Amino acid sequence: MSTKALALEMEESVLNEPQDRSWRWHRDAAIALLLAVLAFAVRLNHVDFNSLSEDESAKWAAVQEYRHGHFVGVNSEHPMVLKVLAWGCLAAGERWNRLASLHSWPTMSPEGWLRFPNVLLGAATAAILFLFCRRMMGVVGAFAAGFFWAVSPLAVALNRLAKEETPLTFFTLLACYFYCRAQQADLDESARRWYDLSAIGFGLAFASQYILHLLGLNALAWLVAGKMGLTRKASRFSYRRFFLVILLTFILVNPVVLFPSNFSAILHWLHHDGITHSGYDFDGRLYLNFPSRLFAGVPWTFYFWLILIKTPIPILVVVIVGIIMLLRQRRTLASCFFVALGVLQLAGLSVSGAKWMRYSLPVLPFLFLAGGYAVQATWDRVMEKKMLLAFVAVASATLFALPLLELSAWSPYYSFYLNSIGGGQKNIARYFGQDEVSEFDTREVAQQVCSSADAGARLATARPMTMTYYIENCGRTDIEIVPLYNRHYQPRAGDMIILEPSRRFFETQKFFNALGRSGMSRFEVRVGPVLASTIYLFDSSKPKTTGQEQGTLTQLRKSPSELETKIHKPEFGNMNSIVACLRFPWRSK
Repeated sequence: MSTKALALEMEESVLNEPQDRSWRWHRDAAIALLLAVLAFAVRLNHVDFNSLSEDESAKWAAVQEYRHGHFVGVNSEHPMVLKVLAWGCLAAGERWNRLASLHSWPTMSPEGWLRFPNVLLGAATAAILFLFCRRMMGVVGAFAAGFFWAVSPLAVALNRLAKEETPLTFFTLLACYFYCRAQQADLDESARRWYDLSAIGFGLAFASQYILHLLGLNALAWLVAGKMGLTRKASRFSYRRFFLVILLTFILVNPVVLFPSNFSAILHWLHHDGITHSGYDFDGRLYLNFPSRLFAGVPWTFYFWLILIKTPIPILVVVIVGIIMLLRQRRTLASCFFVALGVLQLAGLSVSGAKWMRYSLPVLPFLFLAGGYAVQATWDRVMEKKMLLAFVAVASATLFALPLLELSAWSPYYSFYLNSIGGGQKNIARYFGQDEVSEFDTREVAQQVCSSADAGARLATARPMTMTYYIENCGRTDIEIVPLYNRHYQPRAGDMIILEPSRRFFETQKFFNALGRSGMSRFEVRVGPVLASTIYLFDSSKPKTTGQEQGTLTQLRKSPSELETKIHKPEFGNMNSIVACLRFPWRSK
């Protein structure tokens, strides 16, 4: 080839490079948008069908306070970001509903608008996960990781709750993506901009939930990557500037943290002050759920079992394969992130004595990263061996179509989902009832109570905040709401007592023992296939009980001083023996 021809070829290559880069950018942006739209559609589907939970009721009350200009001392143990977003969505939703009613457009109840910020952030997480994975693998693997997030029933269910874990996960993943862009940038000026954006992301994550260790785990991933020579060159990183931007962002969007009363509330929350009930019902057994209990609390296998039975089998298989590959191929950036933000984070959650389904949400993107890595490796092998398109089509249908069809079959009860390992529909609400059912049926229970309760009736429930909201909505302000877990509560004739298996605590166990076979008048409320609540009309003069049950009923009517038990403010040294004897399986009917 002549020198002139070679020069022309090089010039053409240089001219085509920006075009190729632009095409790749537009392709990735289109795929990210497609994943976000899919995730949004799934999460928005009937998002308002279930009642508010107790935690969501606290968010609702905080928004009402914000509307009146009260920000300090309002739901102080949690930062402002989610509440401000919910405030904006509720205001926009009210205007939309008024306009929609005039044009016969779809509307959504306040429950849906309260959860709408997390629907948006959960959907956007699918796009960010795809873009993040693109920095470590090809298009196919990155698409698979984003798709797994979009359609995983566990991620979908948790994104449909007005809780802080969703914005925490979104902003943390966004910050990790920006940090990755900074590390891989060619120019110092470009890297500085990406670092600033990453710091803003972490500041927003801290202002979503007071969780700091995810920043450290991201730093650990890059420290390990640097030791392995996976970074391009020495980091152009300024600790002073980075942490200053984090601090300014955090304070700007969460200014109430500067008030002593809010700081004091955070400390009280960390020390478990003000806790009125305790216990998590895991597979029919009550366990103490305090972080300080470590291995003596909810079993350490909780999250492993959760992921094992609430992940569709095709996705679970590729995630396990990806985990094995990343643990063997440790000299990859994907492995560094999986170990730091997947393995270590999961280990920390498992050691803690307090466990809830929603705590697993920040771990899921990095499990799906492992799954995407396996898919990418398989795709590269298929392309190398030039396998038949029929094989690729069948594998794609199994991996992508089956989870989507399975998700559709469980709609809108995504939190109930169990794969065949967990027993499917026959074991619904068996393992994680307090998270799966939550307070789905409070609205229906309140409607039943409002239509049947006598004037001035007393209603005892383990979800007093939510029940008060719905009882007031139906105009029955005369009904007195009493927390069932209040140790001073004494049932009296005519009381309506609501027993919810998903709200079974050490403090309320005695009511399950006494009322379950008492023969008192009752009304059952179901959520889909699950018996969610039973409303009892307390009447101790007519129970059909055994001698033991009659004795328990008599105990319930004793004075508060006689009802002091080891359940309230428990002596932890003796609690293991108490836990061992409290087994009360919840079987759906």
